[in-house]
Amino acid sequence: MKNLKRVCIIAMLLAIAIVLNVIESFIPVFIPGVKLGLANVIILIMLYEFKIYEALAVDILRILVVGLLRGTIAQPTFFMALSGGILSFFIMMLFSRLKFFSVIGVSVLGSVSHASGQILVAIILLGTSAVVYYLPFISLLSIATGIFSGILTRTYLKRSITKQFIS
Repeated sequence: MKNLKRVCIIAMLLAIAIVLNVIESFIPVFIPGVKLGLANVIILIMLYEFKIYEALAVDILRILVVGLLRGTIAQPTFFMALSGGILSFFIMMLFSRLKFFSVIGVSVLGSVSHASGQILVAIILLGTSAVVYYLPFISLLSIATGIFSGILTRTYLKRSITKQFIS
């Protein structure tokens, strides 16, 4: 029963992450292709309250499902999202375990590394390093969105709502 409850909560968190990802695509941001990263709040919560493999599974499944919903599987934007998501996940996992940064710092590191991962894949796919000039602008916006996501996550974690259901 305990495992079923845990699986159901993880499935709900995945659904929330997917919905947040889709909703934020309708929110205009100053730089084309940049999103607020609201789904990252779910991944951060999972990194702090769930097992690492559960958080990674939700992160990858979210990217796959959103790619299917948008019809971008096997397109450059999908590979950019996947690379950014995976890189940011591992950066956030590492720094959340080191306890050197607050959840806001971990969120900012994840946001900036997500943008860096996307730029790296864009360089590979386009065969030019010219897109690296886009990185400072994306990084500045990533810092702001990372702070916002980190504040939301910190507020949630202080209430520790999920722990009472999964323990």
